[in-house]
Amino acid sequence: MVTAALPYANNDLHLGHVTSTYIPADAYSRFRRLKGDDILFVCGSDIHGTPIEVSALAKERTPAEHADYYRSRQVEDFKRLDVAFDNFYYTGGEENRILTEEFLNAAYEKNYIYLREVEQWYCDKDKRFLPDRFVKGVCPFCGALDQYSDVCESCGRVIEADRIIRPHCILCGSAPIKKKARHFFFKLSALSKDLSDWLSKSDDRDFPKGVVHYVLNWIQGGLADWDITREDYWGFKLPFKEAAPNQYAYVWWDAPIGYIASTVNICQKRGLDWEHYWKNYDSKIVHFIGKDIIYHHLLFWPAMLAVAGYPLPKKYSVNGYLTLESKKMSKSRNWQISLRYILDRYPSDYIRFYLASKAANSISDSDFSWKEFQGRINTGLADTVGNLANRVLRFICDTFKGEVPEPEVNLRIKEDKDFKEFVSKLPSDFEELYNLVNLTRVVGKIVDSFGDGNKYFNVKEPWKRIKAGKEGEASSRTTLYLTVNFIHDAAIYMYPITPNLSTQLLNQIFGSDSKLHLSWDATGKFQVKPGTRVGKPKPLVEKISDDEIKKDIDALEKETVQ
Repeated sequence: MVTAALPYANNDLHLGHVTSTYIPADAYSRFRRLKGDDILFVCGSDIHGTPIEVSALAKERTPAEHADYYRSRQVEDFKRLDVAFDNFYYTGGEENRILTEEFLNAAYEKNYIYLREVEQWYCDKDKRFLPDRFVKGVCPFCGALDQYSDVCESCGRVIEADRIIRPHCILCGSAPIKKKARHFFFKLSALSKDLSDWLSKSDDRDFPKGVVHYVLNWIQGGLADWDITREDYWGFKLPFKEAAPNQYAYVWWDAPIGYIASTVNICQKRGLDWEHYWKNYDSKIVHFIGKDIIYHHLLFWPAMLAVAGYPLPKKYSVNGYLTLESKKMSKSRNWQISLRYILDRYPSDYIRFYLASKAANSISDSDFSWKEFQGRINTGLADTVGNLANRVLRFICDTFKGEVPEPEVNLRIKEDKDFKEFVSKLPSDFEELYNLVNLTRVVGKIVDSFGDGNKYFNVKEPWKRIKAGKEGEASSRTTLYLTVNFIHDAAIYMYPITPNLSTQLLNQIFGSDSKLHLSWDATGKFQVKPGTRVGKPKPLVEKISDDEIKKDIDALEKETVQ
């Protein structure tokens, strides 16, 4: 059960989103499908909460209209990036409302939800309670300015509703007053030991060590109970009889339940049992998130699942922020690149290949650079991957009439033996890296492997040996056979990251529909048999010119890349 963090439906996706979450999640899902696993990969737009309300107000739309507008754009952008969700739903669906109430009622019945009087921000000028994103101020933990009252984007800490310093109403700018209200709280503190034990026993291969230490420190500092109530809010109403008519569930209660709702939605369409994925203790629940929502996914969400009687997640992939030309991305300063912009400029596989190289399943930040992007595509994909594929397939076409030649029965030459052994070991090497979701190392391994393939081909010089009698011809036939099989296998290892490029390459090798050959279990076993007729080779990767990159750099400086 693979999930990718639900994007807020209040803006277009940018490169930071897809680097931290969606490319890693899609690559991992494609890898598991190649392995033949029973897998569902779901996501959806998060349409509730004050971020939607705030941005909708600015555009003079209702929250629902605003969310629908951006959700449709997200669907389009994900499709263009070739992110292959089984289902991309939204948190406003009836499935999510029903499940949200079930989770709330389960926690309430088990005494994990209780009522407490609080002082809530209220704007006397606008005559309304102010949900968290309608109040800004100074973070009480790190002192960062201009932070929303629910979470600090600087230090990542969740802020209780009444703790923000020097608050002001974003609607009118006036200082709000405090007004008493009865709120429903979730007893997160009562689950501290359970959460600590669960994290302490986690496997480093499935729970990044840095993330676990990060969360355990939070727990050791003392977990506060969680206020799950909001007044005058865009979301689901609280189902409790004690709730006031204007009281709603906080968005971070219903948002992660959206993973399950998306699963229910697709399972109903396919005639599947959604509980097979979420209530089956043998199922592996895998979450892909950015480091800004660690607190919600490794504390709030597992606590909610445990109280509701669900198995806890078994694997997390977490990535840090993506800076832009060594500076922090900023929407307000127009220092960011929208996914839509770069998709209009370059093939999706170029974007996936480069951004995958930044996704190491680590909370360390990485950087996007236009010049580095150009270099990775030109050197890694064009000069290394594309070059070897074109040389080998063209040689087969020109010298062996397009048929893969018969190799020597017994490999006598050391270079041949070593290369065959190298090719045979690659499946396990790549499998380990994909299981770790370290796409940085996967991309590095791809480039290095093709580099080794080029070296082998150059050392063997089949274009010379073919002219040196029977022995030279036998050597050339063996070289072509081994290299074409390496290219076949490497195309499959690349497929989770560059699905279009890999499909084109497999089609060139077999001259037919490559879907018949997309299986991880078939790799490393020399599936391109002698006599296979290869297709006519075509250049796989077109290099990015200096002029094109200059246009992008100029557009960024002129703030026109949105």
